[in-house]
Amino acid sequence: MMQKRKRAVSGWLRACLYAGLLAACAPVAAQTADVPQPWISYAQLVGRQFQAWLEADGDAADRLHRVLEERVLNAHADAPPPAIVVRAWIGANGAVTRVEFASLGTADADATLRQLLTASPLTEAPPPDMLQPLRVRLRLTPNPEAAAGVPASATRTP
Repeated sequence: MMQKRKRAVSGWLRACLYAGLLAACAPVAAQTADVPQPWISYAQLVGRQFQAWLEADGDAADRLHRVLEERVLNAHADAPPPAIVVRAWIGANGAVTRVEFASLGTADADATLRQLLTASPLTEAPPPDMLQPLRVRLRLTPNPEAAAGVPASATRTP
């Protein structure tokens, strides 16, 4: 029973992270008409990569999901949990060399998010002239498909 509940919560949270990351990456590009297209494309790539890392199975992702679930469950209806704004510095080789964000409430949660976002290099290096840090907004939003019991795997795009 506990394993089934864990999977349901994890699936719901992953679907929320997925929706939040997609929502966060697109509007930034739309608001900045003078930003070079390669920078916008790269920011979207980084958002998708962060999404994949946060959705991954594993102890670190599961720990982070529990913390984020608590943020959602403890939020007041009139004040949803704030978005997590991550500032990321990316090296010429695609490695995420540094991330900064407001504390998630515990040193362990902060370390876990930092670990997930810096453990592996990105699939591409940033454009050489791209300004940094890159800002990515992680927002938890309800996903109607997840609330209806659709498994997280069904909400992912190929």
